[in-house]
Amino acid sequence: MSDFTDVLLLFNYLEDEAMEHLVELDLPGADGGGFRRVSADHPLGHWGGRAGAECHVVAGTFDHLNTVRLRRLLQTVPWKCPHGVQLLLHNENDAIFSLWMLVDERWVEVPLPRTVRHPSQGHLRRTDCPDDEFRLDPGEGARAGS
Repeated sequence: MSDFTDVLLLFNYLEDEAMEHLVELDLPGADGGGFRRVSADHPLGHWGGRAGAECHVVAGTFDHLNTVRLRRLLQTVPWKCPHGVQLLLHNENDAIFSLWMLVDERWVEVPLPRTVRHPSQGHLRRTDCPDDEFRLDPGEGARAGS
């Protein structure tokens, strides 16, 4: 059974050393795969719009990712400005991404409005939308393709 987690890491465009460190990381449980550059894979940092990017972005999707171990590993990155790093995590069972930031060299989850973690499963839910909002009725999928 899968348990996919999407990871986005956003940080200052002056953090080139951190970027190189991140794309070379061997993430635990990532089967030899790691982060991919998003912002730096395009000429002059253009990855949408007309201007060059003013930030670095790396991303990855991992199966059965231990996010506690990931955060510990990311604390070891040689950040120039750790206070400007944002980590976004989205498990396949979450309604939205969670936001994490380094505060005093430790990852802290930033509370999001109208959002709670399911007490027993730990999945992130919005309090203002139903849990089944993204599930298609089997009959609906067939009608949508008609």
